[in-house]
Amino acid sequence: MLNSFTPPSTNIVDRLRHRAEHLGSQVAFTFLVDGEDEEIKLTYEQLDRRCQAIAAELQARGMEGERALLLFPPGLDFIAAFFGCLYAGVVAVPAYPPRRNRNMVRIQAIADDAQAKVALTTAEVYERMVPMLEETPGLKTIDWIRIDQVEDKLAAKWDQPRLTAETMAFLQYTSGSTGTPKGVMLSHGNMMHNSALISYAFEHTRSVRACFWLPMYHDMGLIGGVLQPMQIGQPNVLMSPMAFLQQPYRWLRAISKYQCNISGGPNFAYELCVQKITPEQREKLDLSSWELAFNGAEPVRPETLDRFAKTFEPCGFRREAFYPCYGMAEATLIISGGMKKSPPVIQAVDGYSLDQHQVVDADPDDDGARVIVGCGNTLPDQRILIVDPDTFERKQPDEVGEVWVCGPSIAKGYWRNEEATETIFKAYTSDTNEGPFLRTGDLGFMNNGELFITGRLKDMIIVRGVNRYPQDIEQTVTQCHDLMEGMTAAAVMAEVADRERLIIVAEAPRAKRKDLTDIIATIRREVAIEHEISVDGVALIRRGSIPKTSSGKIQRHACKEHFLTHTLPVLERWVAWDEVQVSEEIQRVKLRRAQLEAARADAEGLAVSDPLVRQRTVQLVIDKIREIARDRARHIEPETDILELDLDSLERMEIIASIEDLYGARFPDDILPSMRTVAQVADSIEIYLATDDLRPSVPSEIPQEMFGFSALPEYRQVRQFADQLGELGLPNPYFQVLDGPTSATASVEGKEVINFAGYNYLGLAEQEEVKQAAIDAITQQGTSTSGSRLISGERQIHRQLEGELAQFLGVDSAMLMSGGHAANETTIGHLLRTGDLILHDSLAHSSIITGANLSGARRRPYPHNDWRELDEILHDIRKDYRRVLIVAEGVYGMEGDICPLPELVEIRNRHKTWLMINEAHSLGTLGPTGRGVREHFGVDPSEVDIWIGTLSKALGSNGGFVAGSHELIDYLKHTASGFVYSAGLAPSSTAAALAALKLIEANPNWIAKLQQNSDLVRDLAKKAGLNIGSSQLSPIVPIIVGDSMMTMILAQKLLADGVNARPLTYPAVEESAARLRLFVNAHHTKDQIRQTINKLAALWSKLQRENHASAG
Repeated sequence: MLNSFTPPSTNIVDRLRHRAEHLGSQVAFTFLVDGEDEEIKLTYEQLDRRCQAIAAELQARGMEGERALLLFPPGLDFIAAFFGCLYAGVVAVPAYPPRRNRNMVRIQAIADDAQAKVALTTAEVYERMVPMLEETPGLKTIDWIRIDQVEDKLAAKWDQPRLTAETMAFLQYTSGSTGTPKGVMLSHGNMMHNSALISYAFEHTRSVRACFWLPMYHDMGLIGGVLQPMQIGQPNVLMSPMAFLQQPYRWLRAISKYQCNISGGPNFAYELCVQKITPEQREKLDLSSWELAFNGAEPVRPETLDRFAKTFEPCGFRREAFYPCYGMAEATLIISGGMKKSPPVIQAVDGYSLDQHQVVDADPDDDGARVIVGCGNTLPDQRILIVDPDTFERKQPDEVGEVWVCGPSIAKGYWRNEEATETIFKAYTSDTNEGPFLRTGDLGFMNNGELFITGRLKDMIIVRGVNRYPQDIEQTVTQCHDLMEGMTAAAVMAEVADRERLIIVAEAPRAKRKDLTDIIATIRREVAIEHEISVDGVALIRRGSIPKTSSGKIQRHACKEHFLTHTLPVLERWVAWDEVQVSEEIQRVKLRRAQLEAARADAEGLAVSDPLVRQRTVQLVIDKIREIARDRARHIEPETDILELDLDSLERMEIIASIEDLYGARFPDDILPSMRTVAQVADSIEIYLATDDLRPSVPSEIPQEMFGFSALPEYRQVRQFADQLGELGLPNPYFQVLDGPTSATASVEGKEVINFAGYNYLGLAEQEEVKQAAIDAITQQGTSTSGSRLISGERQIHRQLEGELAQFLGVDSAMLMSGGHAANETTIGHLLRTGDLILHDSLAHSSIITGANLSGARRRPYPHNDWRELDEILHDIRKDYRRVLIVAEGVYGMEGDICPLPELVEIRNRHKTWLMINEAHSLGTLGPTGRGVREHFGVDPSEVDIWIGTLSKALGSNGGFVAGSHELIDYLKHTASGFVYSAGLAPSSTAAALAALKLIEANPNWIAKLQQNSDLVRDLAKKAGLNIGSSQLSPIVPIIVGDSMMTMILAQKLLADGVNARPLTYPAVEESAARLRLFVNAHHTKDQIRQTINKLAALWSKLQRENHASAG
């Protein structure tokens, strides 16, 4: 009999039996089956009886002292099985059932390493695993116990084992990324001591109540959520991790409903609550009971703490409840923690100094400052040292080193791995010979007793002797591009082709190849700018597929191994080396794949059968998926793999939650991971549910780069470009000063050259009639209208030009704008808003994208000139939006090709959208009389809703215009801010454009001459072997070089040889698309054209030979 009022502290079994004897009828655990209201409760007496029965079954099979694999979905069965093993003197080995679509290699590797003789699970899980056991004969031959078939009456046959504090209780297989699976040997004494530390740190009493959703097979969920409540006799509310991920509101609702005092999780959980819990849901929450909100298992971000506190303070949450802490499985769980009800300790340090392992205080606003959240103080009976990981000497307080820990909570070592145990668990300082210590592998420093974690030793990026923290590089990667928002990345070093190289593995959305190559180029550039190191390899992989541990930590080692073995779900990949040379390394790494897989203890589940389902249910699933995935689910069928739709885990949980809400029921947690296809989801509905009938975070402290122009990353990028040119001895190719008029020739730095650098296509900017018209307008009306046309800036000449433009274009009306950029930006930004959709060509002008962003409408590019893809997009998603605008360009300024206008008109009519055509480069250049792309194709101008153009190209003036129906122009003139609040176009520009337009109408032969010249340039360039891309019919002819530096060198040499053609380089275009761009003029002579192409071809050929020779 355990009569003492003081509970035993030697082993877990005595402690639990004491609770059963003295608190027998008290509820120990409440499991929320649906994450909300459906409860299963377990008292201490019931748990004790269940544990005895399971233990008796194990003892009857002679398992005392052996290892038992535990394979359970979240729930109370796991708790009974875990404690049942301890009651039998059996070493528990928690794991998680694999998914149907994953093989059993990982579980087999863990079972082999643990030398498991028996596996505990439920009958339902076992039946689903039977087909998979064929893949792993080793698992098939071990003894399987279905605990729901073990009767409670067996408890009478239980014999209590002889246990001490030194008896091994369980093996915690770490979910990290280091090669073979490593089982941490945790004794009863370790668990009892760490539970006592948690009680001390959290100031636990029996009156408190806790709430946990963390996975029970993970150290935080097991020690904190299962063992700790039993340690002090407190009731605990539990739910499945999937219930939380489906609806984060469930977590906080449970805290509110049960008035829990203690709960927590990794940093991402708090961030998820901020993002997903609605204002209406927050109104129902009472978080005033929440006294301690622990935050651990991943870096704690101060901005997350601030956002969560501000969001949930109206619900009664108190900022001082936050409790950042630090721990790991090798130390049972907790290592350090702060004082309850004290706010987190936050320190700003100089980032550069931190890279040098020095701690230098900084102002949070300083450029390069890093803000770190402390993880609390050393807890009783433990020691924390900061040690040089190479020399084993103790570090000074202002230095970063490896965190070493010793104390009764430290595990015995790794199971059957003496070498790793000796290295990790038996470290001694070299200067004082203190030890043994656990080497945590984490880097950090102590400041006034507070522990700060700065990174992982094994993940440290060391380039040219300078240390870089991978998480800093990873943050740069995920913030460098709009499409990378919300993604995850890993930065690692790998030895490839005889040297260490920086590799980036990053999740990316499913996108067109151009967008992915743009992302890679941006990653390379931004990492170089921010961290002064070069990236050697980038792999963009499917969203949600980056290797992580069960607690959400990035497995950098696994990322490296998968990268080298080409076993990542790659969307796009780039490397700086010849991959053929590293094939032997790839094969070597592949041999370690099975062991690596065993270390990945991510959440797994089971499958259901896959019979035919009713079409109605299938369609319902498709509809629910499209509500979340929208256009990503255009092509979706019953056998579509939902994971292939670029849905992350949270989006998948949203789909499941919406289906559950519709049916008023929920899926069992253990089948959720296996619902991969539409048909599988529909089948699960039939089985389990059917009856008869996602803003940018803002730092809490504002860094200098957010308000100081000298520190702007964008400005630093500009300066870096200029500095690079200077180092190479190249002049800046931009802001070139030209003297006099520019047409077929120009004067550059006093030298007359053939000019292909201006879009004065018809030479009208230097035509005498045009110049005289401008002079006369200035003489008669001055240089400015000095007011908005709506108020006082209207001039008769404005109306004349607008009338002529409308007549020339064949539409009702036109309105003048200050420029072509303003015309696009104003029109798009004014006509559309949230709830609308803008579909634009992927090569659209920046003004179109800017206008779309300003509008608030959803913006989506479609592949360049791919009208079929555009049609498919609209077929699937048109009804999801109010207004839809399709935007294309008559001639594309980068490529020199033309839009498929007839097909766009058909799509516009079929899907009832607006169609807008930007005629900037096509007006005056296409069609027999220069009336643009509609004349070229013979399209009725009224079938295009909005015509946009500029006056600065073929019309030889300045300004822009919008043209279309009378109603459109009348509306825009009275309401569009870009028109209403801008001064009227200058009289000189208006008069020049009017004169130019009349000359075009009177001289169609000029357009014919321009077209002939353009065709000649293309023909000669192709014959010379130059790459002109897709240029056709237009006066824009790119010469694609494919290398930015070579392009600039070519432009410089060409200018020196008497031809002016400007370079377009990265990031204006992709690196592989770097080019010279030739603007052809009607006044170019055939001889000038031939000279230019001959010089270009000769110079390019010479450059290629020189480059090849230097490379060889």
